[in-house]
Amino acid sequence: MLKKLVILMAIMAIAVPAWSAVVSRDGTEVDSNPSVLVGEVSIVRSDFEYNTGGAIDVIPTLGGSASGWAWYILHVLTNSTGHDLWVKELGFPCNMGTGEVTWPVEWVFYAGGLPGDPYATAWTFSGDFTPVDTGTTLPPTIYTYIDVEADMVILPNGSSWAWGYENPGYCGQVSYNGVETWGWWSGLWESDVSWGRTAVLQIKADYYTTPVQDATISAVKALF
Repeated sequence: MLKKLVILMAIMAIAVPAWSAVVSRDGTEVDSNPSVLVGEVSIVRSDFEYNTGGAIDVIPTLGGSASGWAWYILHVLTNSTGHDLWVKELGFPCNMGTGEVTWPVEWVFYAGGLPGDPYATAWTFSGDFTPVDTGTTLPPTIYTYIDVEADMVILPNGSSWAWGYENPGYCGQVSYNGVETWGWWSGLWESDVSWGRTAVLQIKADYYTTPVQDATISAVKALF
């Protein structure tokens, strides 16, 4: 019976009309007006650009609150580019929502799969950010772009990383598009797939070479 209830709720989540968005896993809805705030566009151009929503700077069509949907939002990314990646910018469509969080929140990277309790995790890389959108629009349509170049977040080729952010109030989502994302809610990581959702997270990175590799490349170029 419980499984049927979960499936029914997932179907209901997918079927939410365009003028409203489910903000909590219990089915709570609020009216939204995405046209109030239009998303900015990142001007950073990198070797590797990826958005879980399917397109760079995609505008969310759904959203979830921190206390009702998830306090942390993660995606597990495997670097299969053939290069080590130096992360330059992160982009998260989110806002302060109902004011559940009034302090800076975290962006995070964790080597391997999903971590345990995010509030007790020693993140491999992390930092603080404050959403540029302090409003309550749902779904959130304004991205906060975070320059992390100086943090030297290097993702070795072939490695997998859980990465994402702490939900400041409302997080942006789209209907499930084949990309699995995760939310920390009620003391565990729940897949958004079960609810017909994909959280929107964006990352941009350049191929990374060590000084030794740079010197080798320069030596080869000198032959021509």
